[in-house]
Amino acid sequence: MTGQERGSATLEATVIYPAVLLLILLTVNVAMWFHARSIALSAAQEGLRAGRAHGTDLAAGRAAARNFIRQTGGSFLTSSSVRAERTRDSVQVVVTGRAISLIPLFDLGVEQVARAPLERWTSE
Repeated sequence: MTGQERGSATLEATVIYPAVLLLILLTVNVAMWFHARSIALSAAQEGLRAGRAHGTDLAAGRAAARNFIRQTGGSFLTSSSVRAERTRDSVQVVVTGRAISLIPLFDLGVEQVARAPLERWTSE
């Protein structure tokens, strides 16, 4: 090693290691965002199942979705809210929230929708 190359490994490490660490943290954040999306979609589907059954109201669907988030979401889905809407022949449940982040100021929003027709008794 010549005199001009002395300390070059340290300089390279100070540049490369933070970049690699940032890449790892971004990868973990994306994985946590996908997990939060999965929790939100499952909660919306659970609320939809409860809210579209014959003789139930939208409050049962919202309560089922909130209960699912509370039991399953843990800290992966934060600031969550549940909105349920009923039209003449369908029900829709929307779950929104935020995925946790390891990188400061990296805000990852989540919104998932589940929609299905109402269950109705027919004479046919």
